[in-house]
Amino acid sequence: MTARAEWKVDRRPVSFSFYLTAHACKTNPELARSAVELADAITIAGPKGPETAKRLRDAGLEGPFIFDGTGYAVENVPGPEQWIQQQVIVGAARLLLPGAFIHWDRDSDAALKQTVREQGRIAEDLEAMILLALDVRWVAKRTELVVDALQSTGQPVALVLAHRADPLSEGGAVEGMQRIASRIDSLFQLRSDHGAFGSVVFGAEHASIGLTTTTRHFATAVMRPRRRPGSSPRLFVRPLLDWFLVDDIAGWTAAGSNVVCPLACCHGASLGRFLDPDLDARWHNMNALADFADYILNAEPADRIAIFRNACRDAVTSYGLAGIQGPENPKAQLTSWALL
Repeated sequence: MTARAEWKVDRRPVSFSFYLTAHACKTNPELARSAVELADAITIAGPKGPETAKRLRDAGLEGPFIFDGTGYAVENVPGPEQWIQQQVIVGAARLLLPGAFIHWDRDSDAALKQTVREQGRIAEDLEAMILLALDVRWVAKRTELVVDALQSTGQPVALVLAHRADPLSEGGAVEGMQRIASRIDSLFQLRSDHGAFGSVVFGAEHASIGLTTTTRHFATAVMRPRRRPGSSPRLFVRPLLDWFLVDDIAGWTAAGSNVVCPLACCHGASLGRFLDPDLDARWHNMNALADFADYILNAEPADRIAIFRNACRDAVTSYGLAGIQGPENPKAQLTSWALL
C-alpha cells in the first residue's frame, strides 16, 4: 500500500484499517499480518483485543492497533477505566471507550441524548474517544439531532451503524452520514463496509472495514439479521464497488461475462475461481479494498469528494451493460453515493 502519512494523532491524517475479530487474529495471525501490510492499522474487535494485540506484538507484528471493545453488544467488557488502561499498556493508536448501543425510538430522543451525554462525560474524564453503536435510523431520520448531541460533548467519536443487512441502504442514511462526517471534528466509522470511505472524503478521519457480513455492520437479535444459506464467500468486486457471492459471480462467468481481477493478488485471473473451497477469498478482498482506499485517500483533500463520487458513478454505469451477464441494478447505497 502506498503510504499516505505516518500515523500521528496530532496530525489526524485520513486513514483506514481492516476490522478483524480478536478470534480471527488469534487463530490466523497471517490475516493480521496481511492487514498491517495493506492498511494503516488494524481494528481488533472484542474484549480480548488488547490481549490479542500483545500476542501479535510479541510475535513481531507491529501495529498500529485500534480496539472496539464491543460493549454495545456483549456484557463481559471491562469498565471504562480498566478498558482504557488495557489499551494504554499495548500502545493503542487511539483510546476508545468500551461502547454503548442506542436503540431506535421514534417517539423520544431522551435515551439518545442521555447516553451521548453520559459517554461524553466519561470520555472527557479519561481522555478517550466515545464509541457508539447507533440504529441507523437515527442517522437517516434524525440527523440534526445526532449532530447536535455529538457536537455538544466536544469529544472525538467513533460510530458503528446497526441494521439487519446494509445500514447505508436505509433511505437517507448516506445523506445523513455525509452531514455527520462533515460536521463532527473528529470522527471514526468502525465495523463498516467500503461506504465508510464516503464518510472519510466528507470529513471523517478513519474508516475501518470488515471482511465478513458480521464485521461490516452490527445487528441486534431484534433486527433479525439476514443469513444466506450455503457457504459461498463474498467477493468485493472493485469495478462494481460492491460485494457479491462467488456463486453469483460464477453464474455470470457461465453466461459469458468473465469477471477478472487485474490486481497483484489475482494476476488477471477470473473471480469465479473462488468457487474452489481451498482458495481464500480474503486476500483478494483485502487487496481490492486497499486499492480503492489508495485511489480515494491518496488524492488531494480538495479532490477527494469528486473522485469518490465519480468512482461511484462509473460503477453504477457498469451495471446492466448490454452483453454483460452480470448484476442488473446497483444497490441503494451505491446509487445514493453517486447522487450526492
